[in-house]
Amino acid sequence: MKLAPVFFSAPHRVMFFAGALQTLLTMLFWAVDLGARYAGLYTPPVWPVPALWLHAALMIYGLFSFFVFGFLMTALPKWVGQGPLAQGQFVPAFVLLVVGWLLFYAGFLFVAALMPVGLIIVALGWAFGTWSLFSSVRASMSDHKVHAWVVLSALSAGIVGVTLYALALARRDAVLIQAASEIGLWLFLVPVFFTVTYRMLPFFSGSVVRGYVEYRSLRPFWIVLASCLLHALGVVAELRAWFWPADLVGAGTVFWLAWRWQIHKVFVSHLLAMHHVAGLWLGVAFLLFALQGATEVFLPGQGAGGRAPLHALTVGYFGSILLGMATRVTLGHSGRLISSDVWAWRLFWMFQGVILLRLAGEWLVWAGVTNLIWLSALGWLLVFGMWSRVHLLMYVKPRPDGRPG
Repeated sequence: MKLAPVFFSAPHRVMFFAGALQTLLTMLFWAVDLGARYAGLYTPPVWPVPALWLHAALMIYGLFSFFVFGFLMTALPKWVGQGPLAQGQFVPAFVLLVVGWLLFYAGFLFVAALMPVGLIIVALGWAFGTWSLFSSVRASMSDHKVHAWVVLSALSAGIVGVTLYALALARRDAVLIQAASEIGLWLFLVPVFFTVTYRMLPFFSGSVVRGYVEYRSLRPFWIVLASCLLHALGVVAELRAWFWPADLVGAGTVFWLAWRWQIHKVFVSHLLAMHHVAGLWLGVAFLLFALQGATEVFLPGQGAGGRAPLHALTVGYFGSILLGMATRVTLGHSGRLISSDVWAWRLFWMFQGVILLRLAGEWLVWAGVTNLIWLSALGWLLVFGMWSRVHLLMYVKPRPDGRPG
């Protein structure tokens, strides 16, 4: 077996392989930093910029982007009735993304000037990958491209956001860091993850649950996306206290969709249940943001939750969806039965404990090795380390059924 032809035979192989390593490197950096600042185990490392800036860049634009491209480069052409992407359409994007993030790591570890350079290279790889997907959608004669255009728009927002982040790091500009972070969260990640959920969840459910009636109205879809846009605009315009009604509407819509998609029926399949349960975290995040905003309006000076809403979104929603979708694509496109991975089901519930640890850390502030925020970072490493141990080699091995891809 030659490794290179197998590894580069499909976009999910290269992107998910890099993404799995990125999940571990990103959280390893954060666990090291938290071990000093929160657990008090050693002298805090000296970084060229605030640690939170590095954490935000890696979490928003680094950790999830490889998985986003791996999934979309596999699924999006199918959504619009097109054939798979050619190697020349995904390998250059993969190489540029990897080189860019390696330079970013080298920047904050050794030479600070490499950080913005690395992010510009990431933006170039991002743009190449987005153009490849755009070319596939544009060539399609399908009449059903709404979801495709939304994710392409979100990927384009991601290019703007990561470029802005590079500029912000070069200028050490906290205001630009905030703007770039909000763009990445609300105009890139949430639209992509929610669109994938909206597009795929009824289909997955209908293929498993007997008598399931798919609900595909676009009205709730647009309501949630509008809530995302209003949230981003409110934060950037420094009107944090006034966008809570949009967050509340977003929360109500997401919870209504969970009921409409019949979450109570989906536990016949572990992997399907993972997708549905993960979706609830988006509603929880919207609700916590709404409560936080309303508190600032009606009870000024009374903090409400700190960064709990943010981590319900990033760790809760994005992390849970990532576990489910990455497992499904990895198994389904490696010639293995999707129902065969009972280990992922256990890891998923372990990860729910990690989420709760992180949220509880906003209220239960304990020093030393019992610090919950530090322990949640270790929990992330444990869960994704065990997930990678099972799945990572699948990206470099041929399919056991002998089929290409």
